[in-house]
Amino acid sequence: MTRKLAAIFVWLFLGVSGLHAAPADFDWGVAVLEIGSSRDALQEQLAVRNCLELLGIPFRTTAEVEVATRYPLVLVGGILFNTEVTPAEQEALYAYVERGGVLLATQVQGSNFFPLFGLEGATTSRTNFRVRFAPAADPALRYLNRPQERTVSLGDPALYSETVWSTEYVPGRRTKVLARYENGAVAFTVHPYGRGLAYALGIGFKETTLLPQLARSFQAARRWINSFEPSGDVFRLILRGLYEDNVHPFLLVHTVPEGHRTALVLSHDVDARESFRNSFLFAQMEASLGVRSTFFVTTKYFRDETDIGYYTPGRIAWLRRVKELGFAVESHSVSHSLTFDEFPVGSAPADPSSYEPATPTLFGEVLVSKQLLDRDLGQETAGFRAGYLRYPSALLRVLEETGYTYDSSVSAQWVLTNFPYFGFRERKLGAEQSRIVVVPVTLDDSRDFLTPGREEQVLRTWAEIIEANAENGASTCLLIHPTDVTHKLETERRLIMAHRGKDIWIGDVGSLARFWRHRARLRPTLRTGSGEGTTIVLNLERQEIPPGQTLVLEHLPNSPSPLVLDAAGVPLSVRTRLEGDRLFLSLPSPNQER
Repeated sequence: MTRKLAAIFVWLFLGVSGLHAAPADFDWGVAVLEIGSSRDALQEQLAVRNCLELLGIPFRTTAEVEVATRYPLVLVGGILFNTEVTPAEQEALYAYVERGGVLLATQVQGSNFFPLFGLEGATTSRTNFRVRFAPAADPALRYLNRPQERTVSLGDPALYSETVWSTEYVPGRRTKVLARYENGAVAFTVHPYGRGLAYALGIGFKETTLLPQLARSFQAARRWINSFEPSGDVFRLILRGLYEDNVHPFLLVHTVPEGHRTALVLSHDVDARESFRNSFLFAQMEASLGVRSTFFVTTKYFRDETDIGYYTPGRIAWLRRVKELGFAVESHSVSHSLTFDEFPVGSAPADPSSYEPATPTLFGEVLVSKQLLDRDLGQETAGFRAGYLRYPSALLRVLEETGYTYDSSVSAQWVLTNFPYFGFRERKLGAEQSRIVVVPVTLDDSRDFLTPGREEQVLRTWAEIIEANAENGASTCLLIHPTDVTHKLETERRLIMAHRGKDIWIGDVGSLARFWRHRARLRPTLRTGSGEGTTIVLNLERQEIPPGQTLVLEHLPNSPSPLVLDAAGVPLSVRTRLEGDRLFLSLPSPNQER
């Protein structure tokens, strides 16, 4: 039995959500219906677009209901108030679901839409701190297979009396409950209407994904570091589950370099006297295993109450040897201050001699460290990591203006995502999106986590987190301070040895950031036709295709090999790999430097 026939069988006989097959008269793909022009509506629209781009889901945005309802899956960007659409548009949305379309809206408020979503009421709240998803309740939840994904955090009730806005629904008799808040109120529903399905999610993507990326998540992380924290990613994974269940064949731009299942990203913070020489020993070990890492270096050239000025010619010589082995050396600020997030922005100093560390500024710390590394290592420093992962509001704006291209100054737990992403120039809603790629840190050896005698426990914990991220196509960034070349070096070596033979990309922070930045340029579309098979059309010509990019196409039974065309219509030779129902298509690309 084909997937489509099976879906129809389930719908006819169960009358509830399951495998869903849209009618054949829909176009291929996903539409984001952008309604409303208020600040909240615009932010929700941005959040939905960001989620789809991060996941690699092709989509079309439109403000026209007539256009959106040509697609089998429609995501509403905005809040469904009664006044946001005309009576004719409201009727069109009802008709769309009735004939087999699938509609997802967040924070449904308009009573005119309650029959469509199978609701009898909706109230707003700011006191919901947890969402618990029902296991295996719906294909939209197919990726939520771990306890940390089935219960997610919206904030820390021990620190806050209120958190993000959410909507509590009163479901009707035929409405299926997919998630509840900790107080038992309903947070997520699906309602069969005609031949289609209407999903109502009680929390917006602005609240669950956009605010955390701004590091304003009401301390929702259940642990600061060394844990699998998917509270933001869960809402993205719901979109992926819906997409893969309702758009056939589905197509994704893969989230890991070279088509691998996941990525282990290696990094070190060089912020102590002994770390400079030790960095070379870590680099030697990694090079012997065929991998590379990033060394973020503190250029502290002055004495203060915390330490001597350890950025000296002798220690710089060790950094040159690290560079000669092919490793990246990037900035870890000038002073490595615990109060870095409180520094005034200041202005750009002309050179290191004009910067006064006793009156530090954000521009000074970022630019002077770059100037010193550029001068001493003959390079263009591209990456930054703040000391103690302190995150000033204007950090990405200043990094952008001083020539950086990526940052790694947040923990994955703090921003509630395990994927790289494009940050914002300021830590506030409405800020302009930045060109800086943020690679969050997931694993860290500090705060007495990796100590002699704890190696086995640490390796088990880290391996479990890597596997959890692999299940979602996410990345895991490791930070080890090279202050020790016994148990720390050996633990990292064992971690690499345990994973390098698996389907995993292992490399440095900058390489992953460059992959992610180039990936954002790739916008494929898909054409299907009776008897013609599947054609994938890229938006770039052959010589423009970024390196290491892979498309993932749903492999339907008896389907011919897809044809891949570049933007000029030239057929491309792609390497294919079939895994289950997914065909991995590795795109050809020229050799490109950063």
